[in-house]
Amino acid sequence: MIKRDVNLRGLQARVAFVVLAISLLFAVGSTLTQMYINYQRTLATTTKLVESRSHNSARVISHALWVVDLELVRRSVKGLSMIPTICRVEVKGVDGTHITEVNNTSEDCDANHQSLLSVQGNNIGTLNIVLDRSAIKRDAFTGAVPVAVVHFTETFIITLLILWVIHRLCSRPLQQLSNTLDYYQTDKANQTSVPLSLIQRNDEIGKVSRSINAMQSRIRDDFLQKRVTERELRQHQTLLKEQVEQRTKALNWQSNASSLLADISIQFLRADSQYITEDVEKIFPDMASLLGVEAIGWYAFDAFRAERRCYWPQEIDFAPQTVDLSDMHMIKRWLADTDALVVPHVGQLGDNAINERSWLRQRHILSFAAFPLTDGRKSFGMITVANRRLPFIWDNNKTLLLKRFATAISEVMIRERNHYAMEELQEELIVANEKLKVQAETDDLTRLSNRRPFKRELKNHIQHGIASRLPVAVMMIDVDHFKAYNDEYGHLKGDDVLTQIARVLLTQTERFHGSVARFGGEEFAITLSTRYASKLTQLAETIRAEIAKLDIEHKKNPDGDKITVSIGGIITLPTRETTDSYLLEMADQRLYQAKEEGRDRTKILDQTREK
Repeated sequence: MIKRDVNLRGLQARVAFVVLAISLLFAVGSTLTQMYINYQRTLATTTKLVESRSHNSARVISHALWVVDLELVRRSVKGLSMIPTICRVEVKGVDGTHITEVNNTSEDCDANHQSLLSVQGNNIGTLNIVLDRSAIKRDAFTGAVPVAVVHFTETFIITLLILWVIHRLCSRPLQQLSNTLDYYQTDKANQTSVPLSLIQRNDEIGKVSRSINAMQSRIRDDFLQKRVTERELRQHQTLLKEQVEQRTKALNWQSNASSLLADISIQFLRADSQYITEDVEKIFPDMASLLGVEAIGWYAFDAFRAERRCYWPQEIDFAPQTVDLSDMHMIKRWLADTDALVVPHVGQLGDNAINERSWLRQRHILSFAAFPLTDGRKSFGMITVANRRLPFIWDNNKTLLLKRFATAISEVMIRERNHYAMEELQEELIVANEKLKVQAETDDLTRLSNRRPFKRELKNHIQHGIASRLPVAVMMIDVDHFKAYNDEYGHLKGDDVLTQIARVLLTQTERFHGSVARFGGEEFAITLSTRYASKLTQLAETIRAEIAKLDIEHKKNPDGDKITVSIGGIITLPTRETTDSYLLEMADQRLYQAKEEGRDRTKILDQTREK
């Protein structure tokens, strides 16, 4: 806003002062002139009056002096002195007569009027009349006062009229113009500047108003143009700054990407293929940071399934362990082409990728990209990146970075695959040996362990019991009159009975982390871990009851018409002298005791309670 200190009242006052001064000067001059004229006129009138009176009085006074009538002379002199404008009247006779009458002693009594007194041609004296000029002046001033009052009144009225006219025609418009300039703001394009009433005037103020209005318009236009120019400059400056920042950011990104790829190449050259997964997982955070993605993972293909090898970050919940690719036709075509797949937004997937789009949306994945791991002929894995919150900001640099990263992993995986091929051959040999070992230690009929692994497990229980001071438990189970059953029902039925009994033994023993073995024929053995050794008696009764529930018919059983079992066992705290053979012998003795007492019963020796 532009402020100007314009004292319009001072201008109006100065004009009024000049007008008033000129008017007063004119009034004073007129009054003085009028007073001078009145003075001269009064002086002339008085002089004429005095001359007339003195002429008349001179004859009387001359006659009185002639006849020596001094009293008449005095009365005549006194009569003349009574005139207001006469100060003194003096009569002097040639015979020495001297009569004076004083009316006023003012210093202004200086105008003498002298007349000769004569009778019949004889000079007998003089009549001297002194006029009072102050009285004449007073008369002249008195006559000029009304004129002065009129002149001063006219001057005052004219001054007021002039002031009103100046205020009406000049001061008020100038004040409006001044206020307009005071509150004018160049930054308001639609602001009304000079009032229209001032612009439409046809006088000088109108011209000035129009000039000011035009000047304000030019200033406003210049200001607006300046602002437009400044805004364009700021925009250009901002654009340049952004371009520089983007270019600098791109260069820094490329530098970091090159450095990371170099480190990856060196690390993979030195890496052991057995630890490639851990090495790749360590690289994932830096790679995800460069790519600006929320998650990155490595998947290996197995037929039409993708198995996750590693991913980052560990806390994400949308990276499944296995992905079924059998119905994902777009993925399969992509794998056949061995090219990069970038999906900035799942909404961009067309009708040819309905299953892929549905799978991604179920996991709330917004953006997705995959880069194949290939040997040049087919893909055997992929590197995937994904975002949930924001869509990808992707470019060719990121594609190139991931391709190089995928290529580096592919090379390592090819080495790893060759390494695994050798290991698989070795593993097959090991598995074959294990199978032979299992077959050698497994009963073909019941699929239970045989005597050798059972005794090995029992030895382990003994060693653990000694170390932890916990009891060891073992029991022997024998099917009652099983030979008679085979003779009556045949060996196939007998094998079926043994299989059912083995299943019961295995089911009940698993609860106590025990081991079950078939010792031969109809004889079985069970050992429990040291933690559950005290449960041996409970387990034995449960087994006997469960076998009875099988309700298998046995007509040749002299003790009943169903299949039953006899059980003998031992629970003891092992010492260094305790052996597996000793425990089995003790359990066998208890089994023999159960048979002697009538079969279909359990006999458990609990040495821990006896102590």
